[in-house]
Amino acid sequence: MAQREKQGKLFYGWLIVAGCFGLMAATYGAINNCMGVFIKPVCADMGFSRAGMGAVQTIMSASLMLMSLVSGRIFARVDVVRALRVSSVVMAAGYFCFSLAQSLPMFYGAALVTGLAEGMITTVALSLLVSNWFHARRGMAVGLAFMGSGVGGMICNPLASRLIGQFGWRTAYQVLAAGVFALAVPICLFVLRTRPQDKGLRPYGEQDVEIDYSQLERRGTLFHEAVRQPQFWALCLCAALNTVCTSGLMQNIAPHISDVGFSPAFAAAAASCGMASLAAGKLALGWLYDRLGASRATTAAQISAALGLAGGLLAPALPGVGLIVLGVGLGGAFGNVAHPIIAQIVYGDRDFSSIFGMISAFANVGGMLTPVLVGGSYDALGSYKPAFAVMIGLLAVITLTYLWAFRSQARRAG
Repeated sequence: MAQREKQGKLFYGWLIVAGCFGLMAATYGAINNCMGVFIKPVCADMGFSRAGMGAVQTIMSASLMLMSLVSGRIFARVDVVRALRVSSVVMAAGYFCFSLAQSLPMFYGAALVTGLAEGMITTVALSLLVSNWFHARRGMAVGLAFMGSGVGGMICNPLASRLIGQFGWRTAYQVLAAGVFALAVPICLFVLRTRPQDKGLRPYGEQDVEIDYSQLERRGTLFHEAVRQPQFWALCLCAALNTVCTSGLMQNIAPHISDVGFSPAFAAAAASCGMASLAAGKLALGWLYDRLGASRATTAAQISAALGLAGGLLAPALPGVGLIVLGVGLGGAFGNVAHPIIAQIVYGDRDFSSIFGMISAFANVGGMLTPVLVGGSYDALGSYKPAFAVMIGLLAVITLTYLWAFRSQARRAG
C-alpha cells in the first residue's frame, strides 16, 4: 500500500503538472503556435501559396488525429512515460527537418514525422497523466499543465520573428528544434511518472483514505457504451467545429494583423500577447470548471472566442486588436483544457483514454481542416474576415449543442 506523503512536503503531482507544462511549451507552444510566423516568409522565399503552406498544419493535425485514436490502445500496453521518452526525440528531429526542406513534399514529410511524435506526447497522454495524479482540483491541474502552450508561444513567436529577420527562416527552425529537444527530452526522462503508486503516493485529494485502485478503475462509462449515446457524438462534433473557430483565429493572428496594415514586428508582438492571454486563459478556464461547472465555464469560453473573432473583423482599429488578444484567452484555451475535463465529468475514469482519444481525434479533424478552409478562403477572397464572420455564427450553434449534450447526459445519469 502506498505510503502517505509527509506533512508539508510538496505533492509530486505538482511536479508532474510542471513537466506537462514544459512539454506543452515545447510542443504546441514552440511548434504549433508559431506556425503563423513562418507562413509569409516561407511562402515569399519558396513561392508557395498560403493554402499549400497551410497543408503542413493539416498534415500535422491529421497525424495528431490518428495518434489520438490509437494512443488509448497503445497506453493500455505500453507505459505512458516510456512512450513519451522515445517520442520526444523523434519529435525534435522531425521539427529540425523543416529547416532542410526544399519543396512542399519535404515540408509535408517533416510535418508527418513531427505530428505523429507530437500526437503521442500531447493531449491524450498528458491528460491521462493529470487524471491519474489528481482526483481533486483536476481543473486547476489541467489548466496549469496546458498553460505551457501559451507561455511557449508567447516566448517563441517574437523569438522566431527575430531569428527569421536576422538569420532566415531555416535558422529559426533549427534554433526552435534545439530548444524543443533540450526541454522535452529531460522532462520525459527525469520528471514524469505514470501513476502516484510509482512514487509511493496516492492521487491528490485522496491522500487521507485507503484506496482500492481496482475499484477506482471501474468508475465511469465504457467506450462501447459511450459511442451508443447521441450526446457523445454531439460532443465529438462540437470539438471539431470549435477547433476550426479557435484555431482559425490563433493560427492567423500574425498574418491577419500584418495584412490589415500593421508592421510585421507589431503583428508578431500582437501574436505574442495573444499567447500570453492564452496562457492566462488556460489557468482561468480550469479554475472556472472547478468553480462553475461544465455549462457555465463552456459558455464563457465560447463567448470569449466570439469576441476574439469580432476583433478580427474590427481590425485595423486598435480596439479590434485588443479584442483578438482578449478573446484568445478563454476561447483558445477551450480545446486543450475543456475537452479532457468534459470527458472526465461526463464519462468518468473507467475508459478515459479511449473516450477522450475519440473526442480529441475529432478536435484534430477540425485542426486538420482549419488551414485548408481558412487559407483557402483567404486565397479566394483576399482576407480572413469572411471566415471570421462565419465562425462567430458557428460558435453560437456550438454553444447550444454543448448545453444540450450536458443536460441530456445529466438526465441520463439521474
